[in-house]
Amino acid sequence: MIYNVLLISEQKLKDNTPINENVDTSELRFCIQQAQTIFIQETLGTNLYEYILEAVQNGDIDTAPYVNYKELLNNFIQPTLISYAYYLGLDNFFVKFVNVGLQSFSTEQSNPIGIKELTYLKNNARDNAQFNDNLMRRHLVFNNSWYPQYTLIENNGQLVPEFGGAFKTSITLPAGRNINGNFGIRGGYGGLFNCPIPWWYSGNNN
Repeated sequence: MIYNVLLISEQKLKDNTPINENVDTSELRFCIQQAQTIFIQETLGTNLYEYILEAVQNGDIDTAPYVNYKELLNNFIQPTLISYAYYLGLDNFFVKFVNVGLQSFSTEQSNPIGIKELTYLKNNARDNAQFNDNLMRRHLVFNNSWYPQYTLIENNGQLVPEFGGAFKTSITLPAGRNINGNFGIRGGYGGLFNCPIPWWYSGNNN
């Protein structure tokens, strides 16, 4: 597992969220690392997640053979990661670990928010993150042939990609899968673990 590669910079997180410029980057680094290890890895699966981390670490992500992975990173992974990092950051900045315990701080110009306000902000941040996550999952499901690592299953304890919708609405992504070697799929999207995509989604009524 690669632990020292971030898929967004701390400055990019500041530029795309309400986080103030004066926030210490070391605080944000922890949020980004948490968000990509938990949420991004869950959606991509360990194989594709580590493949992209390695490509970023080695600088290969900007070369021609990785054009699809670069698109995935720029258009789907990074927006989702920004949203989830902000979501986790709300908790990390609500209270601080200090040597006398957990503390909530205030200044002469402002007062800390309460749990009710934090819950409201968390709910909004979670909904935005899950919406972006759903867009990424939809892209991966219907373009899985572009990313061989996405449907590669190895018996080494890695996380299998989560196909189901991250945001539970009346319209959800197909969630069925088979990790025991049966990689067929109704609808013509070969290699996607028996996702029950209806025939009208794929134009194939077999």
